[in-house]
Amino acid sequence: MEVLVAETGPCSRALTVTVPSAAVQQHLDQMFASAQQQVQIKGFRPGKVPRAIVEKKFGAAILAEAKEQMLNRFFGEACRTKDINPVGRVAIDEFETLEVKPGAPLKFTAKIDVRPEFELKTTKGLEVEAFDSDASDADVDNALREIVHQKRTIRPTTEAAQDGDFLKADYSFRDAGGAEVATKKGIQLNTRLAIHGTKEDEFKAAVIGATAGKKLSIAIEYPANFEKEAVRGQKGTVELTVHEVMRVTPPPIDDELAKGLEFADLAALRADLKGRIAGEKLRLGKQRQEEQLLAGLIATHDIALPPSLVEEQQQAALGSLAHRMQESGAGEDEIRKKLDESKDEAKQDAERRVRLFFLIEAVARQQKLFVTENDIEAELRAIALANSNENVQFTSAQAREFLEQQNRLGELRLSILERKVRDFLRENAKIVDKKGA
Repeated sequence: MEVLVAETGPCSRALTVTVPSAAVQQHLDQMFASAQQQVQIKGFRPGKVPRAIVEKKFGAAILAEAKEQMLNRFFGEACRTKDINPVGRVAIDEFETLEVKPGAPLKFTAKIDVRPEFELKTTKGLEVEAFDSDASDADVDNALREIVHQKRTIRPTTEAAQDGDFLKADYSFRDAGGAEVATKKGIQLNTRLAIHGTKEDEFKAAVIGATAGKKLSIAIEYPANFEKEAVRGQKGTVELTVHEVMRVTPPPIDDELAKGLEFADLAALRADLKGRIAGEKLRLGKQRQEEQLLAGLIATHDIALPPSLVEEQQQAALGSLAHRMQESGAGEDEIRKKLDESKDEAKQDAERRVRLFFLIEAVARQQKLFVTENDIEAELRAIALANSNENVQFTSAQAREFLEQQNRLGELRLSILERKVRDFLRENAKIVDKKGA
């Protein structure tokens, strides 16, 4: 077999492979012999069908399959011969018209991308900003305020109505002469939402400051959809009798609040919040440091990128965007316009991710960081636990099977490797404050 390699770009190669006629014939002979053993034709015993008949009935299909097999086989051998490790897609020139002929050599050209070659610079002692992971009393107070904000309820109050309060009242609608045209009992209204037909400023002026038992009168111009047709478009008044003022009120921050959240008392709740906040600050702080370190590596390494990998990442991002827009109900024209607008940004992001992939791989190789089977098993157990509940319990074996079916086990391995590289960079970094000290 003859293999010629042409450099078509920093990370691109063209492999022209010529397979001798003898190797082609040997491969075809093996395929036809196998077919003779498998096909069943009336009048012939199994395994005794003459090759001529097999060639006549199944020759075209066998030659097509032989082309697939030989391209894969001899392309792989060519890469091994020239010590080439392709990445991304492989494109065979004129694949559709390429023919495999008995007794003739097979010549094809494969366009491939290869890993970039670059020198990895220093990975230890990279500067990164310090962070504070301590949870202050103010942090805990803010968390408690957020908790009680989420637990607000509407409660009666004896105070005068304020902006945003609710009133429970009876309505009496009257025409311009004062005659009653409609009544409503026990209606709840919001001080920020004027009764339809009243002016917003006049409505607010009337209801703000109201207390239980107070009677209010507000001018109204009856809307076109008012229930009583006779007064539609006419002016009149709506009289309110306030029965109750209600306010959205948070519960007090006390032991009762803590007990409702299954803590012994407020002190126990505060201690738990402090630990949680500190843990989250630590997680986010480490994440920011890791992003700074990776950004620094990207900025200091000029790496030629395999075009096919960048394109694959770009198309995957645009495909995800289109899918999200379809799910939200966007039309085809809107989606097409958004994708056109997002191409450049998607390409820049794809280039960053591909560059980061090769940097992570290089750091792992330099520092001898590996993903072991124990690492994968631990991650699978975590995935199974995260997706289990009181009704369904998943196992790591089930998680593995699912990822294998989705062809995502390699993705999991890369994720673990990236995490190890992130940890290594952060643990070996030089911590400085924002002033560089």
